[in-house]
Amino acid sequence: MPRTLDGRRPLRPRSFRFRLIFFSAMTIMVTIALFGMAVFTFFTSFEVSRLDAVLASSMEETVSFYEKSGRFPLQVKGSRTLGVVLQVYNQDKSLMFHLPPGLSAPFIPEDLLEKASFGVRPLTFVPSKNSFLPRFWWVLPWNCLSDRDLWRALVAPAPFRDEEVVLVSMAPMAWLLESRQLLLWMTILAGAAGLIASIAAGSLLAAGAMRPIKAINRALAGVSIDNMSIDPSPFGSDREIGEIVTHINRMLKNLEKSMKNLQQFTSDASHELRTPLAVMRGVVDIALLKERDPEYYVQKLQELTYHIDDMQNLVGALLELARLDDFRGLDSRESVDLLLVAEDAVGNMESITQRRGQVVEKDLKPAPTLGRYVMVLRLANNLLENASKYSPPGSRIRISTYSDTGKNQAILEVRDRGSGLDPEEISRCFDRFWRADSSRTTPDYGLGLPLVKRFALIHNASIEVESQKGKGSLFRVRFPLDKETLERYDLE
Repeated sequence: MPRTLDGRRPLRPRSFRFRLIFFSAMTIMVTIALFGMAVFTFFTSFEVSRLDAVLASSMEETVSFYEKSGRFPLQVKGSRTLGVVLQVYNQDKSLMFHLPPGLSAPFIPEDLLEKASFGVRPLTFVPSKNSFLPRFWWVLPWNCLSDRDLWRALVAPAPFRDEEVVLVSMAPMAWLLESRQLLLWMTILAGAAGLIASIAAGSLLAAGAMRPIKAINRALAGVSIDNMSIDPSPFGSDREIGEIVTHINRMLKNLEKSMKNLQQFTSDASHELRTPLAVMRGVVDIALLKERDPEYYVQKLQELTYHIDDMQNLVGALLELARLDDFRGLDSRESVDLLLVAEDAVGNMESITQRRGQVVEKDLKPAPTLGRYVMVLRLANNLLENASKYSPPGSRIRISTYSDTGKNQAILEVRDRGSGLDPEEISRCFDRFWRADSSRTTPDYGLGLPLVKRFALIHNASIEVESQKGKGSLFRVRFPLDKETLERYDLE
């Protein structure tokens, strides 16, 4: 982006900095404008009300003086200070005389005088147009009217020498219009000064507000595969910015975890697929060395099909592990009884255990928990498959479920009669692709137990392993107990 001569970025209408300055300036401008309008209107209304009071008082005192002395006074109240003039019109609305003699006021036409005499109320008279202004229109700020000759007039009927006359108390409004004009210019100048001050203050505020954001941008520019975090210490004093940094770090941490899972998947897949691919290549190369009979080719194609199925199973297990690594947790949980899970798992493994001559003993009691039935079933299937795979043909496998109400746990146990594990092997049995030395000849990729561990973690369950060399192993999974469902079982 181009920069100004002082090295700063120019303001863009769509930039956050520009909008911050613009809105701060507009806020101050609108505040000054509203305040100026309020002061302008209040000042005008107050001065007009004061003038109306003087006109009314002048008329009352003149009428009172006439009633007491039988003549009009030579001076009228407010004539010296405000230029108040009292006019007397006869019945045919022609001017008889005005007071005081040294002052004059514009003549009000007969039709306006006739209209005004019906109600005793102040009016604003425009001599140049021989008309009255609307009552409130000219008070508004944008109607300055400083170049007009305006008079405030109060019209009222009164008795004079056995006939009724019309009295008009009038005063010029030049002083008020000049004051309004001065106030208007003061408001405009204050608005201009406020605009300049608001732009300056907005620039300072925008610079301060943008400082942590720019720091975040610089920190994000330094993020890489080797550095997937932002140091929160520079933003410790800004709580909101600190929260943003925390969320960004959490996002980067999840991204780093996903990248590591992807790298792990790629590494695992390339490592484990290398051997079956090499075997398949060897089978094909040998078959192509010389011409063979059809039965030989059929046999080799069957071997290739076996290896392809094997690789598909491996890739499927790796993909499932990758998905589980990115799994954040269960959004919703349902009641899952480990007793029913164990029954289904035994049914799923029945063909395999029968082919191996193995017997699955069941000791199943209600053990409800909360989770996803499909995931818990996969966990039980993997434990039974692992037990069957590493137990000798004709052996017994035992699966148990029960509830431990004292610890609020629902427990699933699978016991095999395999070669057993030593303590070091127990600590590593849940690692990917790890296999005990005694089971190297057994076809397996070492992904069953890692899947069991991931399913358990998703359900907040823990796994215990008890094993002795030559006596077999016991895998115990402790799930949180669903007490409400268990109590409902007891009532039934």
